[in-house]
Amino acid sequence: MKHLLPTTEIKHWMLVDDNVSVLELVSALVENLTDAPVEKFISPQLALAALAEAPEKYAVVITDFEMPGMDGVELCRRMLALAPKQKIILATGSGFFTKAAAQHAGFSGLLNKPFPIEALVATLIEAGVEMGLLTHV
Repeated sequence: MKHLLPTTEIKHWMLVDDNVSVLELVSALVENLTDAPVEKFISPQLALAALAEAPEKYAVVITDFEMPGMDGVELCRRMLALAPKQKIILATGSGFFTKAAAQHAGFSGLLNKPFPIEALVATLIEAGVEMGLLTHV
């Protein structure tokens, strides 16, 4: 089975969604793409704290938009204040965002839920997440 993997070094992937079922589904998709550790957060506040603790730790963040206490746009803004080069993908089912609006808000890419694995891969590549092929043994 082939996996996609950041080529420079193995960094963690961060997933943020207050819906545990969606979080597990996205995690399963991501785990088919990379051998990198995947960290899941059901709270944007916890995700922000983790990034603040280690700003260079994450290759990419994939976050929901509608979450209690802090939406994805605010999370993105705060994360970019801590790590200006962080790749952050907005994954939303709201239909509110266009790709241009997401980029204007600071996101590196946009995924409309539900999305197939091919859309995830295309969005990651378009966002500039460094990828390479690795045959998983």
